[in-house]
Amino acid sequence: MNNPTYTFVSVSTAKPGKLEDLVRIAKSPTMKMDKKSDGLIAYQVGVDKERNSVVVWATYDKKETLYNFLETEQGKDDHGENEDMESIIESFVMYDLEPVSGRLLP
Repeated sequence: MNNPTYTFVSVSTAKPGKLEDLVRIAKSPTMKMDKKSDGLIAYQVGVDKERNSVVVWATYDKKETLYNFLETEQGKDDHGENEDMESIIESFVMYDLEPVSGRLLP
């Protein structure tokens, strides 16, 4: 397993009636990248229906693995550059984190 040195986390809130659309656009990029990058170590997309929000958590071998991929045409397309995100997302906060503790395998 690669050594995890970077974790991306985002918290998005959907506009009223758009939670399912938010789930769709939030989970798609990481699922697509999972098939194309050995540097993606682990990820989870979680839904909080009470808060109308989606949390994306993804850990990589290094930050460049994610950002270099997003600069490619395939990465832009997989990220959903063609989606009408403004009609779906009420708020969006992202975090670039350095893992300091954790367990990915039992």
